[in-house]
Amino acid sequence: MEKTIILKGRLIDGNGGKPVEESAVIIEGNRIKTICKSHECPDIPGAVIYESENGSILPGLIDSHVHLSWCGAKAIEWITATPQMAMAQALKDLESVRRSGYTAVRDMGSDAIFFKEPADKGLIDIPRIFGAGKILTQIGGHGDAYQKLTLEAAVNTYSPAVIVNGVDEVRRACRINARNGADFIKIMTTGGVFSLGDTAAPHSHFSRDEIRAAVEEAENMGTYVAAHAQANRGIHTALENGVKSIEHGFYLDEECVELMVKNGCYLVPTLSIMHTSKTYFEHKEGVLEYLKDKTNAAYEAHYKSLELARNAGVKIAMGCDFLSDAEFGCSYDKSTMEFERMKYAGFTPLEIITMATKRGAELMLASDRLGTVEEGKLADLIYVEGDPSEDILLMTDQRNVRVVIQDGRIVKDETK
Repeated sequence: MEKTIILKGRLIDGNGGKPVEESAVIIEGNRIKTICKSHECPDIPGAVIYESENGSILPGLIDSHVHLSWCGAKAIEWITATPQMAMAQALKDLESVRRSGYTAVRDMGSDAIFFKEPADKGLIDIPRIFGAGKILTQIGGHGDAYQKLTLEAAVNTYSPAVIVNGVDEVRRACRINARNGADFIKIMTTGGVFSLGDTAAPHSHFSRDEIRAAVEEAENMGTYVAAHAQANRGIHTALENGVKSIEHGFYLDEECVELMVKNGCYLVPTLSIMHTSKTYFEHKEGVLEYLKDKTNAAYEAHYKSLELARNAGVKIAMGCDFLSDAEFGCSYDKSTMEFERMKYAGFTPLEIITMATKRGAELMLASDRLGTVEEGKLADLIYVEGDPSEDILLMTDQRNVRVVIQDGRIVKDETK
């Protein structure tokens, strides 16, 4: 028989309200059974109890933008990696993020969706995955990663993306993703900082008809489309044609944020990858000037756009966008950098916690089960030493995350 687990301490439930001191959360099976005051907690024989003078109870964290099984930041590392190496890298990264308190991740383009079946069968023990499968990119778009190869060679080379052209190919790629168990669809509607042959600001990818086709196919799957969308025109086109989440969003304007609020669209800004990129390029010799120029321009615009979105009331979730590259500064043991970056952007600790929990659950289409500490929800919880509602930087050190519980199971315990 599974033992009851009891967490006692400061409750920060993910809804954004004031923390409740001297609380108790009682877990039975894989559900939160009871939330009460500590002094009202019943004496349950055999229960596993976690209690600390300055302990905080939070929902399990959700990283809303990861790239699992990418063996580095360079495209050549994808093409030379074996499937076994990619799998091993992803498992290592998933272990690392869970030690930081993440009990779920939203994978933005890889074969990580194929981990879900072995996880369900108990063959591997990993955070929950909500995955896009293969990214859809146009010919020459951000995601057509091997542009120094011929197109014929590139389309037959391993990539996290599939190159499509026209409405029919978009529909086919979406349906293949659905067949493979994808939870949502991701498309590239602009270039990117690392793209060849475009600048970060004006370039727009995919026609309205192609975007609308992807949205229709996603709706047929019961889900939505997320768009890598950095440049203004590509953001506009995505929003006007039904995309529900904008990833990065470097160059927003008033019209963009009005559309996002009107359509209930989310923003996942991914500040960390831009910070690591800028830092790396500043100290690395031999970096192409166009990469430095695009990065610096986008870096400044990024924070202005985020402030615009915040002031307009856009729903914001948190994701690091890391690529398993220690040299580049974006290995997953540093994934909680996004807490630091969001603080730098001016968000309060409680706003940041809500973005890292409740908003992530909404993007995973799982807000009825995850994202907040409420009776009846799945028991994905963390126990943190200290008060992150006062000092959010506590979350950037995984040593402060003393206990991680996923689906009612203790998957990390560093209280002893």
